[in-house]
Amino acid sequence: MANGRTLLAALGLLLALASSPALAQQGAGADVVLGDVRVRGAGIVVVANQWFHLLGASTFERDEVCHQNNVAYQCGLIAQGKLAELAHLTQYQCTLREFPGDNRRWGSCVPYDFITRGPIPGGEDLGRAWVRSGWAFAHRLHVPDLVADEEMARAAKLGIWAGTTPAIAAEAPKQAVGTAYVIDGNTLRVGGTLVRLAGIDAPEAPQSCSLGVGQGGYFCGIVVRGILVYATMGKRIFCTILRLPGDDRNWGTCGEANAAGTGMKEGDTINAQMVRDGWALADRRTSSQYLDLQIQADNQNIGLWQGTFTNPRDWRLGWR
Repeated sequence: MANGRTLLAALGLLLALASSPALAQQGAGADVVLGDVRVRGAGIVVVANQWFHLLGASTFERDEVCHQNNVAYQCGLIAQGKLAELAHLTQYQCTLREFPGDNRRWGSCVPYDFITRGPIPGGEDLGRAWVRSGWAFAHRLHVPDLVADEEMARAAKLGIWAGTTPAIAAEAPKQAVGTAYVIDGNTLRVGGTLVRLAGIDAPEAPQSCSLGVGQGGYFCGIVVRGILVYATMGKRIFCTILRLPGDDRNWGTCGEANAAGTGMKEGDTINAQMVRDGWALADRRTSSQYLDLQIQADNQNIGLWQGTFTNPRDWRLGWR
């Protein structure tokens, strides 16, 4: 009988998964998604193929370094691992939101029971559990809900608060200059400052594209990151930086620095080069500056345009 009950429970779970709103609305910009949580970045998660940021919580990028007892360690990598550990073997119901001026999607996730088809009573919000663990900080831009949880973790010296952490800039620096470390196809760390290339969007690392009918596919997200590495390799990079209303990220226009390190050399910016060569798209949600270069690359069938691909934003919404 125990095996029979186990089988019935498993069948019930499969039926619930098959009829769940997340699967039915996948890729349609659903307000609620259901499923397991996969960690993709600093507070970025994927549920039912949809990418979003945990509302009210964030942490350092994977390459960031903290110190404890004067010894450096990869706190960004550990913090993202802690989030994966907290979400492990649990299904979640995530409510998604967008905010004016911010092109990211944000979600609050609570444990969900696919058998009863409802949130688990007393289940803790995933972002709150992460901040309470000490491996994330309260992200104050849109909601202040987790500030008290961060203060509690700080007082207890949990996680990143057990040592010293990099400063989180409240205001955008006006510029950044130095060697570039490439995070993904449109994100760099320049002279210690995290910079997102303004006006462009690029495939995510796991994203695949096609070379055309009968030509097979390739991981275009990885290729695009390599292209950006090559574009910055052996160069000192200079970025002018701004922040958009309602968005606390550093948006930069970047290029090779001049000899004095006070500006960019003449010629294409890296932003323009990535779009001109077909390896990034003009991000029309934030700017139409590079749209002509995108049309030119499309007409020349170069870069991503030599085959077929899904717009990165649509891909993050679940379209495959």
